[in-house]
Amino acid sequence: MGKQTRSFLIKLAGSALILWILFRLIDFDKEEFLVVLSEMNLKFYLLSLFGVVIVLGIKSLRWQQIVRNEGYFYPPAKAFGAYMSSFTIGVITPGRIGEIARLYYLREDCEIGFLPSFRTIVTDRIFDLGVLFMLAIAGLFYYGGLLPDQVYLAVFAGVVLFFAGLVLVAYILKQLMKKDKLATNQVMLFIYESLKQAVNKKAPALWGITILAYLAFYGALALIFLAVDIQLQLVDIALIFSMVGLATILPISWAGFGTREMSLVYLLAFYGVSAETAITFSLLQFGAFFLWGSLIGLVFWFAMPISLKQIKADSRSLKQLISRKKAVDV
Repeated sequence: MGKQTRSFLIKLAGSALILWILFRLIDFDKEEFLVVLSEMNLKFYLLSLFGVVIVLGIKSLRWQQIVRNEGYFYPPAKAFGAYMSSFTIGVITPGRIGEIARLYYLREDCEIGFLPSFRTIVTDRIFDLGVLFMLAIAGLFYYGGLLPDQVYLAVFAGVVLFFAGLVLVAYILKQLMKKDKLATNQVMLFIYESLKQAVNKKAPALWGITILAYLAFYGALALIFLAVDIQLQLVDIALIFSMVGLATILPISWAGFGTREMSLVYLLAFYGVSAETAITFSLLQFGAFFLWGSLIGLVFWFAMPISLKQIKADSRSLKQLISRKKAVDV
């Protein structure tokens, strides 16, 4: 049994265990669940299906701009196709090799070296993780009881703390790079160069594109909430899904199954939403973004064919390269 297969089976078992624990903890009513599902507003749900394309389309523009900031030109249409295709590859394969697929597409159509191309992928992820962490901090303040009735103040505190931490980390790395022993440390240099676009003069434009992408994401989620007769403000949806994102990023379940449902049942209870409705929403959200997004991405994958075998080989080579560099630096 290969390492990736073993990892997939462990995560699948993790999802099963978390779901088993969840259904042991709640008084789940199957009939109410079926009623909520049968009374779903199909119009709102169908409208939400546009969300995944819009969100990934905006993110592909951000990535294309990151590539441009590195001094290379990658056509927006190709960036969008690569983003959609890699999304599908990331869903159907274990690990994060979908990101490696984007690297492959970029290097195939653009004369860019391996490290600069990989750096664009890392930088792109920094912006997504940034939104996740700044809103997760706000969520901890809000749901944790520190700022229970002041949601906007909680968001402001989360944003300020995140950017203060980001700038501090970038400053510390810059100072460390001035030391002779660390100036040639390839891993540290790579991290600093990847982080730089999130704090330099070009960063506001990239953060603006990121905010636009997440507003589209939260808007699509709002439509799914309306489909199950739940009305929430965008700020509440943002906080809920920052906490959900923090839970699903943990490598203990497959595609977030289990951790997503448990998080939503707990968080939506703050708004008086039943466990049955929360689980219905979770399944609908998975269908609208992961399943539907994967089907659309599959079309781009067929139009822009790439070998999974090649991606996996590149992924292994990347891991070996990082391991060798760490060993040399030590």
